Amino acid sequence: MEKYDEKAVSVLARAFADNIKNVRFDYEGFIQKDNGDGTCQVIVNQQRYDIKNGTALTFEPGNKCLVYCISGDFNRKVIIAKL
Repeated sequence: MEKYDEKAVSVLARAFADNIKNVRFDYEGFIQKDNGDGTCQVIVNQQRYDIKNGTALTFEPGNKCLVYCISGDFNRKVIIAKL
């Protein structure tokens, strides 16, 4: 079995743990409008996005929603709840 430098392994483990702590999977958003095609215009972090409505709920402008990023990927967003 190879011998690893304990300090290097410790530094890598700490960096990995810090990176995981900073990953966000969900965001609060505000519905701007229902596009009528299964997506809604949602304001998240002061930016407007067309996001798939993954619920059976209907939304009206001004409703607050929870947007989930699949596997932490902000390019794969879906609305999962009305808040």
